[in-house]
Amino acid sequence: KLRRALGDRAASPRFIRTVTGTGYLWLADVERIPVETRPDGDAFRTPSKRTGVLVVLAVVLLVGAAAAGWWLWPAETGRGDTRPSAASESAIGEIDARAGALLESDRPEDLRQAIVDYREMLEHRPGSPEAYLGIAEAKLELSALSGHLDIELYADEAHALLDRVLAAQPDNARAWLRKAELHFLADWDVEAAEAAYLEAIRHGPDHPENYLPYTEFLLTLGEFERAEQVLTDLRRADPAWYRFVNMSFIHFMRGEYDEAAAESLRLANSEREVPGPRRMLQRIGIVIGDDELAAEYLFPLMEEAGLEESRIAGYREIYRQQGLSALFGRLLDDRVEANLGHYRPPVAWARYAVVAGRTDEALEWLERAVEERQPQVLLLDVDPHYLPIRHEERFGELLDRLPRRAGGRSAG
Repeated sequence: KLRRALGDRAASPRFIRTVTGTGYLWLADVERIPVETRPDGDAFRTPSKRTGVLVVLAVVLLVGAAAAGWWLWPAETGRGDTRPSAASESAIGEIDARAGALLESDRPEDLRQAIVDYREMLEHRPGSPEAYLGIAEAKLELSALSGHLDIELYADEAHALLDRVLAAQPDNARAWLRKAELHFLADWDVEAAEAAYLEAIRHGPDHPENYLPYTEFLLTLGEFERAEQVLTDLRRADPAWYRFVNMSFIHFMRGEYDEAAAESLRLANSEREVPGPRRMLQRIGIVIGDDELAAEYLFPLMEEAGLEESRIAGYREIYRQQGLSALFGRLLDDRVEANLGHYRPPVAWARYAVVAGRTDEALEWLERAVEERQPQVLLLDVDPHYLPIRHEERFGELLDRLPRRAGGRSAG
């Protein structure tokens, strides 16, 4: 109530700062105003509006401080010490740790709570690079849950937040990595993206998370040898990084399907349950015409995506009686939106149409995906899934609309 009366804001306080776990801190200078004694012995005049506000402030602050069990006296200079106490620093650290853990979640409500926590950090620690970076990362992770279909909604805000971080911490590898992601997926700026990826690697040379997205970026450019070299060097530096599926993608995009399958099977059979290797095995089955292999991994992906058992049973029956092409035709007709290893619509529906042999529909959905700047269209030029329609003139026109290196080939 007092903040509203003063026109103050918790996010950028001029008068009252919230100190988490402790209470409130009065920020402005306080002056003692002498009172006059009236002839009738009344020690107080009828207060002016300003004096009345000060009296109310004094009473409210006294009650609030007493309730909190603490009091802050002005320093000898006449101003109170506005630095957070040790206790509040501990509380801020807890907020930071909690928000950081929430960033690892794939639940939208957890990511939104992380944003709330980081904004609370900014109330107590204005200009905090950690909070700015956390908000940007949470919003980008929210976008990732939808396959980055809405990344342009967050792009301007995330760029501004990350620029603020890098102005304060130009060696922040995480911020550079997120800048690279934005430049590539949202801006379609190949040159700026690569520069940011390299900055992330330069400032975080010992962290594999700075290399793996770079290999995906190189894949979209068709630079398979460079991508393979980065992964090979990473594995030599630390064999723990053999657990990532990126090498399978390199083999797959290069048409080395046996190697891609072996790499994916190694991960699917030995590592914890992650969808990447199974999605790759399904894609390999489709490209090489091994319907059994594709179906073996497609139906479990349906279960993981939350499709009803009765619906999955119906799809199994279609596959048993009519084959894989008919099954994908039904997935297209049903407009299945879940990620079954083919991203999300409209790219997913284009991919279903390719398998079903419905070329015109595949091209129509791909055109829509390009118009909407769905990030997965950046793989059009390298993904062998689209080999059956590459000869189409309309497909070539779509490739011409994708971003290019300066003086180089399309990013794909």
